[in-house]
Amino acid sequence: MKEKKPVVITVSRQIGSGGSYIGYLAAKELGFNYIDREILRQAAERLGTDPGALEYLDERSPGLIEKLTKGFSFGMPEISVPLPQKRTVDHRELFALEGKIMNEIADRYNAVIVGRGGFYALKDRPEVLRIFIHAPQEFRVKRILEAQKNNDIKKIQARVKESDQIRARFIREMTGVDWTDARNYHLCIDSSSLDFSSITAMIIKLVEQKNTS
Repeated sequence: MKEKKPVVITVSRQIGSGGSYIGYLAAKELGFNYIDREILRQAAERLGTDPGALEYLDERSPGLIEKLTKGFSFGMPEISVPLPQKRTVDHRELFALEGKIMNEIADRYNAVIVGRGGFYALKDRPEVLRIFIHAPQEFRVKRILEAQKNNDIKKIQARVKESDQIRARFIREMTGVDWTDARNYHLCIDSSSLDFSSITAMIIKLVEQKNTS
């Protein structure tokens, strides 16, 4: 009997949509490895540099990097200007390396991989489920305001808008595809329309169907 390959779920998400948390819930429920910053850590190790320096390049458009002085990732600490790297790392080099690492992960074990263009890096693997979590701006702004206990709604609105632009432009420049195009994914979910537990259950159902197919 042919041995089944590991199942991998890639979660692409808009800032504040809860995509990272939903990915975590799915991984916990399924007993999968939850992979997020581990990819960046491994990339930094192979490149002989500091993860903090690569964070500045990760999922960001080269044309907009100079505008960033703070991190926009929901629930993550803000990012200061990185320390000098041991050598210059090109955006495409980092993106390609992260894709290689994700494929190595997909070869070895079941995992939920959040962000980092996983939907594209693993697009040719039939055992991969590609998920996109999105939500209206108002919903995402409210979640970030509540999580950060920040009352500056205009500042958060600007961050959400710019994060969307940065990620969309970065993916377009790295891959030539539209990050929000539903054709890139098996399932696109508006996280404002269902509770996170129900969304997680939908993802698990897809995994179960794939395992029996």
